[in-house]
Amino acid sequence: MSEPARESYFEGNRLIGRLRFGGFAQTRLEGETLIDSGDDVVEIDLGGLAYANSLAVSAMIAWYRYGFRAGKTVRFSNVPTDLRKIIAVSGLVELLLGDE
Repeated sequence: MSEPARESYFEGNRLIGRLRFGGFAQTRLEGETLIDSGDDVVEIDLGGLAYANSLAVSAMIAWYRYGFRAGKTVRFSNVPTDLRKIIAVSGLVELLLGDE
């Protein structure tokens, strides 16, 4: 039995595709690897997301916390409008989008 195709992946620092539960763990790990290999400030570009829900917010929080523990700042750019709305309703604008 083959694994289903992943719907989200990183090209450099840009997250591409549709972040869904099936590929979440792998995508989260790729984000952590990006943070590990980055400078003191790591930018994750979310402009390539074709679909995002609260799972994307969960990933953003995880990457933010991972970076914090590693002594790095994680910033998010090109956050899609729908994802911004979820972040706002969740009360996380200052934490996740504070430097915009």
